[in-house]
Order: sequence, then structure tokens, then C-alpha cells
Amino acid sequence: MTKLLLVDCDGTIRKPASRAKFISRPTDQKIISGADKAVFSYYDQGFTIIGVTNQGGVEKGYKTLQNTIDEQVYTLRLFPQIKYIFFCPDYAGMLLYKVCLKSDGYDFDVFNRQNFIDLNTNELVYDSFRKPGSGMLKMAIDSLDDYPSEVLFVGDSPEDEAAAVGAAVDFIWASVWRQQFL
Repeated sequence: MTKLLLVDCDGTIRKPASRAKFISRPTDQKIISGADKAVFSYYDQGFTIIGVTNQGGVEKGYKTLQNTIDEQVYTLRLFPQIKYIFFCPDYAGMLLYKVCLKSDGYDFDVFNRQNFIDLNTNELVYDSFRKPGSGMLKMAIDSLDDYPSEVLFVGDSPEDEAAAVGAAVDFIWASVWRQQFL
């Protein structure tokens, strides 16, 4: 049976190495103490691990889309146990990028929320891909081959907690989660 650990990235598993408020370039990041051990422990217990992160800095012009993709690639190299990372670059929550490592580099897919319509109700399948919307979490769950028997989301903000509630998944605060592994 598939078990899934969803991890927020900024403030949960990584932080700016420069001590700035936000990661300014792809390599300006370091692992938050305890996060590497926590991720490895869940991986060792058979969890599939997927990163989920808002990246509104793209829409605000603080970073480019390519820098944001490169930032996720760098994170995947820091945490090889993470299967892939989903990120939402827009405040409307319409777009979702999925970044994964490949043997010869990386790959990414782009999803538009408007392309997911329930044919029975003619309604959008996912609400906003931007947290506190639950669309990103639901897309991560749906990206697996089997529906997980257990889902846990680790985050550091009220938006993360609200996304977990909207997706009907268990939530744990990042500080509590990491503390177990210090």
C-alpha cells in the first residue's frame, strides 16, 4: 500500500543560505536542521515523498520561472528521497509545475487548472493550486499510481494547514516534525 508524505519546501525543509527572507538564486538554500533526517526516516518507512510549494515570487518578478525550476532541481538534489516537487507560480492558482530529476538532468510538466473539468458536473476538478487552496495537494495525491492508504502533510504556515484541511489529509507542523529527528 502506498503511503504519501507531502512536504512544504520553504520554511519546512529548506531556507535561504544567505539568511535573506526568500531564496534569491537556486543555490541560495540549505537544509533546515532535522529535515534531512525526517525525510529519510519517512522514506525508509516506505513513504513516497512529494514536495509542494507556492512560488509567488515568479508572478511578483522577484525570480524567473527558470530560476524557480532550477531551485526545485537543487532541492531535489539535496533531498534525493523526494520523488518530485510541485510548485504554483501564480496568485490565481491556475498553473502548477511538476519538477523531477532524470539521469541526464531534469524534466518538468505544466498543468492548467482549467484543463481539469468533471464531465458529469462541468465543474473544475481542482480548486486553486496555490495554498491555502487544496488543488496542489490533491494533484500530488492523484499523481500516484495507487491511492495512498495514508497521507501526511508537513508545513510551516496557516496556509499549509488550511490546504491540508481542504484536501482532507493529516497535517503536522514542521517544527514539531523536525524536532523528532534532532
